[in-house]
Amino acid sequence: MAKQHGSGGFRQRLVWITFLAGELAWAGPPIARAATLELATFRVDVTPPIGEGPCVGCMPKVTRIEHPLELRGLVLRTGDSSFVIAAIDFCGICNTSDDVLREALAQAAGTTRDRVALQSLHQHSAPILDADAVRLLHGSDSPQLATHVQFTQEIATRSAQAIRQSLAKPTRVTRVVATKARVDRVASNRRVPQSDGTIAVRASLTRDLAVRDAPEGLIDPWLRTVAFYAGDVALAQLHYYATHPQTFYGDGRISWDCVGMARHQQESETGAFQIYFTGCGGNVTVGKYNDGTREARAELTSRLIDAMRQSSAAQAQTIVLVSKLAPQEIGWSSAEIRFTVREQGAFDPNLLKSQLRSDQPFTTRLTAAMFSGFSQRLRAGYVAHATRLRMGPLDIVHLPGEPFVEFQLFAQEQVAQDQAQQDRFVCVAGYGECGVWYYGPDHIFTDRGGYEQTWSVTGPCEESVQTAIRQVLAR
Repeated sequence: MAKQHGSGGFRQRLVWITFLAGELAWAGPPIARAATLELATFRVDVTPPIGEGPCVGCMPKVTRIEHPLELRGLVLRTGDSSFVIAAIDFCGICNTSDDVLREALAQAAGTTRDRVALQSLHQHSAPILDADAVRLLHGSDSPQLATHVQFTQEIATRSAQAIRQSLAKPTRVTRVVATKARVDRVASNRRVPQSDGTIAVRASLTRDLAVRDAPEGLIDPWLRTVAFYAGDVALAQLHYYATHPQTFYGDGRISWDCVGMARHQQESETGAFQIYFTGCGGNVTVGKYNDGTREARAELTSRLIDAMRQSSAAQAQTIVLVSKLAPQEIGWSSAEIRFTVREQGAFDPNLLKSQLRSDQPFTTRLTAAMFSGFSQRLRAGYVAHATRLRMGPLDIVHLPGEPFVEFQLFAQEQVAQDQAQQDRFVCVAGYGECGVWYYGPDHIFTDRGGYEQTWSVTGPCEESVQTAIRQVLAR
């Protein structure tokens, strides 16, 4: 009897174990494992040589080096995925030159090109890389194109090597902290409304005092900082602010200008790796507060450093504890932006073709080559993208070209409307693939005056850009 009782008790326990296992299976899968995030930093010297260098645009010839230019970036790894976000001290990288560099970064990081954000800071005291424009300007067999391609490939090779070296010793990130601070007297809107309904231009250096001293206009006054930590140690700080970052241009001097000077000072003070990103500054400059002197540049630099310090010390807007995230809460997404070919007025293909003739002034030929290069890229089927890196409630959005500040403010509005997550925080970097150059609200094409629409290689695109921003920020 005792043996039978023991046997029956065992069978009863087995029934209960089976039942409980079924209940657990019915209740759904176990709680997902926590996310992990690793970070590796890299930097590369990308200073062009003195002389008739490999650049187009604002720096066809380099006379001296004031600051060495850099490409600075992060590789972020989570699970089987890797992402690259980087900023380069260049005026812009366009068309297939952008493809070449992003492909090199992607391969070195073990990811794909669509998961690489390479954003220019847009200093006008720095090069533009655009092999397509050089080809149209000088010819496919020209020494100028060969030099341009070689310089681009050198940057690609050095960057890939730097990434591979950095990935040998990645650091585990424990938390990501987002903060912000108001910037005092740096940015001002470039499009200054006049009493007669026209738009005056407030350039980065404006001689007309009435235009220079007009109100700041529409800007985003906040500098936003994203800091990556391992325990209590700050590994890297990323800063985002929307304005054209140049205080001077046209004298052949290579410089990282006020934004690079502020970045360098912040790194010296904190010991943390620093990256600065220019936000949607297409219609924003330092023109209200800049007279082109070194004293003005020093003052603008000081104000940016103050904002970086204040943001770094500010109460956190968002704290992301990596161990509290599910793996799917760290990820990358993209959305298409449908730019359209402009063919009217200065963008007429026949006019551009005639302006490429060797008897035309060099600046005319250069502009025609840059406009034609991107137009040909669009006709060949190129589609631009907005991309977004998400880490829990924190989003970093990357846009191509020179977007107006309205698009950055639009992204902020999408986050503000998310009542379910009041800790959401979004940063926006502009100046990705720069072949399109300026784009803004559709009304710029009917405004009387202004400058940006004369360098907007796309037609109206406001709805497409806003839709892309909504899509990448959708939860």
